[in-house]
Amino acid sequence: MARTKEFDDLTAVTAARDVFWERGYGPTSLAQLMAATGLSKSSLYETYGSKRDLFTRAAENYLDLIITPRLAPLEAPGAGRDELVTYFTDLEAFFTKAPARIARRGCLMLNTAMDLNDLDAEAGQLVSGYRERVFAAFRAAISTLGRADAERRAQILTASQIGLMVTSRLDPAAAAQLAQALADDVRAW
Repeated sequence: MARTKEFDDLTAVTAARDVFWERGYGPTSLAQLMAATGLSKSSLYETYGSKRDLFTRAAENYLDLIITPRLAPLEAPGAGRDELVTYFTDLEAFFTKAPARIARRGCLMLNTAMDLNDLDAEAGQLVSGYRERVFAAFRAAISTLGRADAERRAQILTASQIGLMVTSRLDPAAAAQLAQALADDVRAW
């Protein structure tokens, strides 16, 4: 008779996600994943197959539980200036209020971009898909403002958002200031 799982899959994947998010794919060891999830080596391999497969689950978890709620207001029909401003003011509040260890995580998808030498084309597609989703959300919201330059402004906001998340790894306070400046710029459009 096969043993049943004695752990919660979502809890384990979320714990692994947080380790990958903080440390990156390459530097994350199996021992760190075991410590975070509370699973043995055999349970990790039996359940997830490999570190790489667990990373895929962790990245999907990140997109579903972190990115989708953050982008949903921008992706809603009729989203516009208010949703763009809120997106950036919410980031500013996060960088200001979150514990430094959490605020310095940046973005798992962008951190993954730095790990692509240790990963594969599938990881590159995840990162590209994330960037395209952010760009599309920004472009759609800007388009409701009747701006002829929505495409260009969406590219600039996307690049700024990427820079903001990278900055947060170095200095969350500076990232908070940048997020506030972006919100102020959008208000002025």
